[in-house]
Amino acid sequence: MEYQHNTVANYADMGNGNRLHYHDVGSGDPVIFLHGGGQGAGGWTNWQRNLQVFADAGYRAIAPDAFGYGLSSKPADGNFDFQTLVDCLVKLLDQLGLKQVTLVGNSMGGAMAIRFAQDFPQRVKKLVVMGPGGIGPMERYLAMPAIQKLKELGQEEGGFSKDKLRRFLEYMAYSNDDVTDQLVDERYEVACTQPPRVFQTLSIDDLRPRLHLLKTLPTMVLWGRDDRACPVESGMEILQECDNARLIVFSQCGHWVQYEKADLFNRLCLDFLQE
Repeated sequence: MEYQHNTVANYADMGNGNRLHYHDVGSGDPVIFLHGGGQGAGGWTNWQRNLQVFADAGYRAIAPDAFGYGLSSKPADGNFDFQTLVDCLVKLLDQLGLKQVTLVGNSMGGAMAIRFAQDFPQRVKKLVVMGPGGIGPMERYLAMPAIQKLKELGQEEGGFSKDKLRRFLEYMAYSNDDVTDQLVDERYEVACTQPPRVFQTLSIDDLRPRLHLLKTLPTMVLWGRDDRACPVESGMEILQECDNARLIVFSQCGHWVQYEKADLFNRLCLDFLQE
């Protein structure tokens, strides 16, 4: 498929004719950037203000598109549950020969990063999460204003449209200035290729019972005070179980710390990685 607003980078074979798309820039210690969910989400749209900065600082910055997202495979009858997304991440890292990495994850990607660190603690050097999912049952997230807004837009006449996507993205960010025409075009182009099952089969596990497995892992938790998708109060639940963690909350910031506060996010993360 040819894309007008998205750039094709690299592909890894996931088996059964499926592929995982990923951006890979720079060289050095690998940092894996895991994006959030929602219509049109992908590695580039989440991390376009960060990847090159990390590459310029001497890191190998890798941003995969999760199975069913970005430019990765999206079979109409596919299973896009949380376990499948994590399994694909494991396959990608194995194919790239990456034995130990730093994980940076936002929202759904934050939950994937935590789950990976719980399952493979020896493979994670440091962990950075922004407004992660999985800190509580799915019901907690389904009750958040962002999900209610998504339902409201879905009930409007006319079906899915670029205008509705823009209105949802503006609800996710604190400032509408961050929802650029470029971002809407990139995500809408991808959203039009996503089958309903991508969202129908996703249910993120409650990761709290195993948070103690991250007790000594160097962890940084970043959150927007005005996050309407993931409750900022959940940050303290991570700190209660993790003894080598810090929590930083940004005022006038919504769900995408790495995008809305990109310069500060980049500095904080690079300092954390270099400690």
